[in-house]
Amino acid sequence: MKQWIAGALCLALGTSVHVDGQSKNQAGQCEQVSNLAEQVMHDRQMGTSQDRLLDRLGRNLTTRQLIETAFEQPRYHTRTMQDRARQEFSLSYYRDCLQRADS
Repeated sequence: MKQWIAGALCLALGTSVHVDGQSKNQAGQCEQVSNLAEQVMHDRQMGTSQDRLLDRLGRNLTTRQLIETAFEQPRYHTRTMQDRARQEFSLSYYRDCLQRADS
């Protein structure tokens, strides 16, 4: 499911594709996906409600699924674990996006 979300976010952010099938700026697009995932998880770890995130970031299917996925993860109370959750969530979306772009 997460790979589908990352792929849809890449498309929603306007990834353009060359004739040879390589993304023109796939790393940049995947970085945007990663940044969005990082922000969502940061807000989740800081106690922002799911509804507030949906209101702020939009309720389109892809964004909603990313937010729902973040809320499936535990909320930590130590700064170290919050940072770790944010980094891991962000990195997983970056990797998934790159893998989808290469497919």
